[in-house]
Amino acid sequence: MALRLFNDRDAMWPAMITDQEPLSVFRNMDREMKRMQRDIDHMFRHAISTLPEEDRRAFLERRANDHATSTVEERDGKKLLKYSFDLHNYKPEEIAVKAIDNAVTIHAKHEYHDQQGHNVFREYRRHFVLPEGVKAEHLQSKLSNSGVLAIETPLPEGHKLALHMEHSIPIQREDTKAIK
Repeated sequence: MALRLFNDRDAMWPAMITDQEPLSVFRNMDREMKRMQRDIDHMFRHAISTLPEEDRRAFLERRANDHATSTVEERDGKKLLKYSFDLHNYKPEEIAVKAIDNAVTIHAKHEYHDQQGHNVFREYRRHFVLPEGVKAEHLQSKLSNSGVLAIETPLPEGHKLALHMEHSIPIQREDTKAIK
């Protein structure tokens, strides 16, 4: 494979000249990308294994809770519904939890000015609906030292959570004329 430079209006544009078929080039690129992903995964696992136990546990907890997770725990003979959210990038005063009827919203917003004087914003928002029979006024939220927000509420006696069944909904295409 040779690399040739083309001059285009005072800019040099590199272009690969190859004798391989186009599909073969893409297969080779795909193979190389997969190899690089394996190497990155290997380096990541090695880096995690070198962390002190407490830091490794906190990191894995944050990573596991990167997306909202919900679990049912039993404490003192009562069942609790617990939602967890990774908010380690936010200060406690930047986080708000609100409930309206049976809907809960978590909103976190962080703003700062970098060294170049630019405004930098980071925002997190999650919204979920409580299961039927669970009362929002019983919600409690706790923020761990590692930045994991836990929202808990007791489940009513004998309450069984309904399993959410996922199914695909086919998309029908309409044959319409484009608007000019």
